[in-house]
Amino acid sequence: MASTGSLITKKVIAYSLKDLLKTTPYQKISIKDIMSHAEYRRQTFYDHFTDKEDLIIWIYQQELTEIVEHFINYDHWTVIIKRLVDYFEKNKLFYQKTLLESYVFDAQLSTQLQQFILYLITHQKKETIKQIKLEETADFYAFAVTGVIKNWLFHDCQTPKEQLTSSIITQLSFLIREK
Repeated sequence: MASTGSLITKKVIAYSLKDLLKTTPYQKISIKDIMSHAEYRRQTFYDHFTDKEDLIIWIYQQELTEIVEHFINYDHWTVIIKRLVDYFEKNKLFYQKTLLESYVFDAQLSTQLQQFILYLITHQKKETIKQIKLEETADFYAFAVTGVIKNWLFHDCQTPKEQLTSSIITQLSFLIREK
């Protein structure tokens, strides 16, 4: 696990990239730009990341983990879905600009959602599913929700977030049919 100082530094660098993306296309942002904006030495970037793609991967992992994994044992799953949709709406510019440049979004979001859905199935579902089918089912739903969120982001979040959240919750409710 990263030290608190290291995590703070990474978050400052991530914030710097996100802030620059408000006015600059992803391809035009250099590591020098990111670090100048963060007011850190350029070498500090390389102490934590290998390149911009590595930073993007870290942002996806870190922020999705903070939304899903950190709350999975404490909040009802529908609250987590709402929080996830709120997060994507708040960060839509970042995702709109990086989705086209990075191929890791699908893998990162799908992995987080697959673990989340596995948890829902094993902890909420009335009847049991064979282990092989369990993972296939979780994968299927994870890819479906990832696709729905990507489509929503690509269409500038035109569907109201409450409607999207309700749709995702409804589909997952059919899957788990809570106890």
